[in-house]
Amino acid sequence: MNFQNNRYTLKFADSSDNEGIREVFESGSFQGGISVQYLRNPKPYESFFADGDAAKILVIIDNESGRTAAVGGAVVRSEYLNGKAEKCAYLTGLKLHPDYQRKISFIPKAYDFLRQEIADCKFCYTTVLDDNTAAISMFEKKHKNMPDYHYLGHYTTYCFHGGKNRIPIEKDNLAGFDELMKTHFSHQSLTPVDYHYAGFGEKTFYCVREKGEITACCFVGNQQMWKQYKMCSYGGVYKVISKLPTKLLGYPEFPKADCIVNHGVVSYLYVKDNDRKLCSDFLRSVAADVDFSLLIWGGFENNPLCGALDRMKTVHYGSRLYSVSWEQEKEIIDTIGMEAALL
Repeated sequence: MNFQNNRYTLKFADSSDNEGIREVFESGSFQGGISVQYLRNPKPYESFFADGDAAKILVIIDNESGRTAAVGGAVVRSEYLNGKAEKCAYLTGLKLHPDYQRKISFIPKAYDFLRQEIADCKFCYTTVLDDNTAAISMFEKKHKNMPDYHYLGHYTTYCFHGGKNRIPIEKDNLAGFDELMKTHFSHQSLTPVDYHYAGFGEKTFYCVREKGEITACCFVGNQQMWKQYKMCSYGGVYKVISKLPTKLLGYPEFPKADCIVNHGVVSYLYVKDNDRKLCSDFLRSVAADVDFSLLIWGGFENNPLCGALDRMKTVHYGSRLYSVSWEQEKEIIDTIGMEAALL
């Protein structure tokens, strides 16, 4: 689709767009006291497919220069929704290269283009960082030719380490986990039905057992072959904190500026009866076994395990979760169990 006097083309991406998508991702960063770039190198187009069953990725091409001006779209995967496996779409957010800010009018066109490809999805949703006030302001107002964004609540991403052998843990013994998928995770809406998605990275399974029963478990994955966090710079009080021996104090070690963060991602975290002490002891014991500088886990506001992470020494940031609907939306009645690894 061409627009603005054929200056720009809106199309679905393919592998030939990798370089242009990479340039868009490298042009932006999370701003604030800690400035971080979120990257999908070396093949960003393929990295979206690693997160689900399909990906519908849009790009806008500047026909004069051949540059990629914007990228966005949706990752489609089977997720639990109120106890049933349903086809859902996570909207990845629209990233616009700074050189094209305020130069392109395309948002309604992009939504209409995307809608046709995800019309069979039972539920669509997205997240927006708390600091992205411009996007929040736009989404929370009604706009013609745009879907409705309905605020569902707050999602916190925790970065932690504090590794210490607190309790004995097992590795890579998944006996009983498939039963947990049926009895527990199926009632965590927006939890992926398939825990084998490549986007989770190369995973190790950790658990604690009592008389053979799993009482706590999670996967820890190295997803750096698909996604990276690049620490750009520190500002304000974080410029001082980043130079302190935070690891000795139980907090994650702050990576040096201009370096890729050596992160691992925690997924499918389960703790019997949501026991906060068991959760803390388990995660600290897991952290002691891994080679990552920090571990990442995310939880929605109605996830009881957030209470355990809130009591640990973490660095965290927040996002707003929205359902995205062109028609009547489906209501979520269960606890929400989105996995930070696939956001």
